[in-house]
Amino acid sequence: MKTVPAISVMMCAYNAEQYLREAIESVLQQTFKDFEFVIVDDGSTDNTVAIVQSYKDRRIRLVRGEHDYIRSLNLGMRNCRADLVARMDADDKMMPQRLERQLAVMQESSDLAACFSWAEKFGAAEGIHGFGVRERVDNAFFWLLTGNYLTHPTAMLRKSFLKSHRLYYKRYPYAEDYKLWTDITRLGGPIHVIPEPLIQYRVGYSQISYRHNVEQNETKLLIQQEIIEELLHRMEHPSKKSLSRLYQQTLLLNQDGTIQGNEIVVLMFKLFQRTFFNYKDIREF
Repeated sequence: MKTVPAISVMMCAYNAEQYLREAIESVLQQTFKDFEFVIVDDGSTDNTVAIVQSYKDRRIRLVRGEHDYIRSLNLGMRNCRADLVARMDADDKMMPQRLERQLAVMQESSDLAACFSWAEKFGAAEGIHGFGVRERVDNAFFWLLTGNYLTHPTAMLRKSFLKSHRLYYKRYPYAEDYKLWTDITRLGGPIHVIPEPLIQYRVGYSQISYRHNVEQNETKLLIQQEIIEELLHRMEHPSKKSLSRLYQQTLLLNQDGTIQGNEIVVLMFKLFQRTFFNYKDIREF
């Protein structure tokens, strides 16, 4: 009978031959050793599968899928046996103590739904270090209105929390991670950000965020709109009706080009911040 590892590392790889060995080696060289490494081939047409199969480490499990990134993410999650799932991208590199550091945090605070860290950018943006936020994040759902400040490949997720709330990666093009973070925090899942870089995050002009910037921004605005509507729904302050009417008016002004979507988000964020934190009148979020 196979024992369940303490951590499942889950990576999706699509035509990743250029950097895949670096990514795999950084996982295998972790100071913490009790993990399985689930690698989902996202329908690659290059040497990705051959590279994975060249490793004889028993912790590595190859899962084959068709080319559909979001579907592959969910396929990978389903194949992870551990309750703690550490995400990893096929062009990034883990710092040697990444798993050890995040496991300690998740074990110390058993209520945490997810643990993230800062990341160190390299590649096209080499020299920019340590971006993200700090430690346990209060009112995380509210702060996600400002954008996706949580770096996907730094995530360690508690699978039991996701399963109990039926959460998974949804079809929000090029922002499926942002959507998952808002779903987790909307349901009250506490998150923690370790204030040190535990991932080297490769930045390049071939990245999805560069090639699909317009679509990604459209999805980002959709998610921000969902956050605004949820916050308005939860609001218990006398100005709720006025803010709701104001928001509807801004949407009309957006349709005729008078105000941009990101300007609506900035306006509503400032008004929410003033109302919520001055009057303490919103239910836990």
